[in-house]
Amino acid sequence: MVTNTAVNLVVVRSEAERSLGPPAVSPGVYDEHYYRSGCIGSRQWEQSQGSEMSGFYAGCLERARFEPGGAIVDVGTGRGELLAAAIERGARRAIGVDYSPDGVQLASETLAARGIDDRAEVLLADARRLPVEDGTADLVTMLDVVEHLSADELDATLVETLRVLAPNGSLFIHTLPSRTVYDVTYRFQRALVPGRRRRWPADPRNDYERQMHVGEQTLGSLRRALRRAGFDAVDVRPGEWVHADFVPDERARKLYWRLAKRRPTARFGVADIWGRARKADRA
Repeated sequence: MVTNTAVNLVVVRSEAERSLGPPAVSPGVYDEHYYRSGCIGSRQWEQSQGSEMSGFYAGCLERARFEPGGAIVDVGTGRGELLAAAIERGARRAIGVDYSPDGVQLASETLAARGIDDRAEVLLADARRLPVEDGTADLVTMLDVVEHLSADELDATLVETLRVLAPNGSLFIHTLPSRTVYDVTYRFQRALVPGRRRRWPADPRNDYERQMHVGEQTLGSLRRALRRAGFDAVDVRPGEWVHADFVPDERARKLYWRLAKRRPTARFGVADIWGRARKADRA
């Protein structure tokens, strides 16, 4: 273990981590350019060099019901805004984990820019082997992470998050895009109208999604993964974000907003998913 106290960065290379197979997506794909341009809140972060951040992160803590005095572990912390929001909300301990060296460096810059680099830890490590003690966290967050994990990687990561949670602690997830909008809604639209099969691509995902999104979820698949890992009180539901830019026809895009407005059809129009689950106290 090597510690750079200037940025409170801890680099972990345990025997357990070295025994893991290579990740489905190389950490080198998540480079500085990606974090500066491709993540939620990148514009605010870039313009302020880390001193300002999107309200998305504080909003996630509200949704997760994170209480002052709690301990949090943020898996896939990226630029570290969630850590900063947690510290400013009164967290007694905040730990971020990411396997991208560039992400970890930018997270350290965020903490320094906000003057809280002495109050949080940033760990360079694989999510499948979290270098965090058992029962450490009251809350574990995974914001826009699970879509970047293969099914086996997600299973291993969820087992790890369960381990590091204290009894009655919670896991909070946000993921996008939902596989349903591509594999159900879009496919139905493409097959419905003659001629669309020729004009519309079979797979509407962009190159970025094909490379990085190896584990897009549905409501059902995420529920099953959480239960398989041993979580209780699993609550997975559609979010609010409608994404239809990938649909070639402007009129056809309106369907996603219409579906999103009604609870029974929301899953077919909304592109993001929120998930909550709890570690039961079995003592």
